[in-house]
Parts: sequence; structure tokens; C-alpha cells
Amino acid sequence: MDAMPYFELCLGFAPSFHRPGAIRVEGDVTGVATFESGPTGLFPGLAFALPVESERMATLFDCCLGMLTGWDKRWSKSGLDGIGIEGTFDSTEATPRTFTLWSPRCKGAPQAMIRAALDCFPVERCSGVAEAGLENMRSYFDLQPPVTVYAETPIRLRLAPHVGVDDANEVETRVRALPGHVDLIVDLSGADNVGRVLAQVLPMQLLLERSQAVRWIVYSTDADALIASGVNPITIRTIKRERISNNGHPLVLGGVVVSCPELISLARSRSQAALATGLMREYRITSEQAARGSVELIDFMQAYQIQSN
Repeated sequence: MDAMPYFELCLGFAPSFHRPGAIRVEGDVTGVATFESGPTGLFPGLAFALPVESERMATLFDCCLGMLTGWDKRWSKSGLDGIGIEGTFDSTEATPRTFTLWSPRCKGAPQAMIRAALDCFPVERCSGVAEAGLENMRSYFDLQPPVTVYAETPIRLRLAPHVGVDDANEVETRVRALPGHVDLIVDLSGADNVGRVLAQVLPMQLLLERSQAVRWIVYSTDADALIASGVNPITIRTIKRERISNNGHPLVLGGVVVSCPELISLARSRSQAALATGLMREYRITSEQAARGSVELIDFMQAYQIQSN
């Protein structure tokens, strides 16, 4: 091939336990990659795009053709705990194809294709909601390292969502390799269980003894765990965690997930009496609990900007 053909790859991801998302990569010699996630419950929509340079485009194209040429129907056999992928590949050099995959069965050529697609979003160029969403996607395919060091100023060390005790040695090795004469940010906002991370994964003594400044990023609900581990509160930057479930619905009374559209509508209109009655009917709670829950839910709905579908 003398010139890189135009192609478009679309992958829709449906994880078992996280927010779904989609990746689209299109172009020829160079291209554009987009990571999208539509509104889910109370989560607003997300669209994040990056340019893709020629080497990554060529690798992705070859991986797509390699997977489709050697297609194995076992790759699409679904399961209960994993992630489903609905894909389309269209190119001027190949017949358009649609396909389905299921991880963890899609090893070999499918995983190489998925890796090439995710490589179009280099970690050092992603941040915020897109960073967290892509971390979760990579984790389903064993493509997310437990710790990433960003060459920023200050250096930022970020732990992955599912980092655990088995990753402690690798995390400590990365911490020991950090230059000692520079400031450091330890970003725990992506970790699933900060208490466990502080106790079993992070080499806290090494971090607390660094001669240069160490700052911390954590959700506000996890700040106390950091302080209990010896971290100075003035070095902690907290991020507010909205009281929402993984599916995007509000949490009230310490754990009741409110997903009923009627109740959410009552909360938005501040109809406290009707809302309390509805909570009692829906969740079989006491009148006192329903009164407190209605106040919580109304406060939440006033504070959180909902994006409608």
C-alpha cells in the first residue's frame, strides 16, 4: 500500500459495573479519536477528542484487518461479568464489518485491536472525567497499569481504580524511583478504596519522609483516612464526591438508591410531603426516615445540574 486508506472504527463498550462509553477513530494518514459517554442517570454527557498521529493510525488499521481476517466466533460469546463490545469497521480498502466481542474472552487479535484503539488516548493527554473513564475501560482488558507517573510540574503520581495489595511492590518501586529533589502530587482520586490503598499499597512512610513538598488529591469523603495516616491536612486538596450511585442515581439515607423518575421529579419540584410519601411507598421506610430522605434528595437535586436526555 502506497498510501494509508481512509477508515473508521467505532467501538461501543458496555461494562458490567461501570458507565458505558464509545470510542470512534477515523482518518487516513492521521486521524481523530473521540471518547464519548452519553447522559446516564444524573451524569452529564461526555465527549473528548484528540488528534491521532500516523504511526498509531497505521497500527490500529493493521490490527483491525488482522482481527477480522482471523475472526473466531468464540470471541463474541457473552458472559456475566466483564465487558461487551459492539464494533463496526469501515474502510476504502475493506468490506464494512460489524462485530461483537466479550472480554475476558477476546484475547490475542481482539485485545491487540482494543489496545491500539485505547493507545489513541495517551494517558499524559487525558484528564478529569475522560481520564477516569478511560482508566476503567483499560482495567477490563488488563491494560491499565496500577500506577502512572505524569511528567508534570509538580510530578503527579496517580493510582489506578483497581489497584490492590498485589500491586504494592510495583507502586513502591515507582515511588522509590521518583527524583527526591522535586515536589510531588499523589493523586488518589481514581482509586476505588482509599482506606485499603493507604494501609496495603502506598509506601506511606517513604512519602511522608520526602524532603520536598508532597501534596495530595482525594475525594472529600476520603480526606479523613489520609489525615489518620499522618498526612498534614493543609497538603490535601479535596474533590467533592456527589452522592450518586454507579448508575448515576442519587443516594439518600446513607445508601438508598433513588432511580424512580416520579420521585426525582417530585424532588426537582420541591414537593417534600409528596416525596416523603413516595419514598415510604417505594422503599418501605419509616415516616421519620422518609422526611429526612426527602430533604436530602431535594437538596441534592437543587445542587446538582441535571442534563436531560
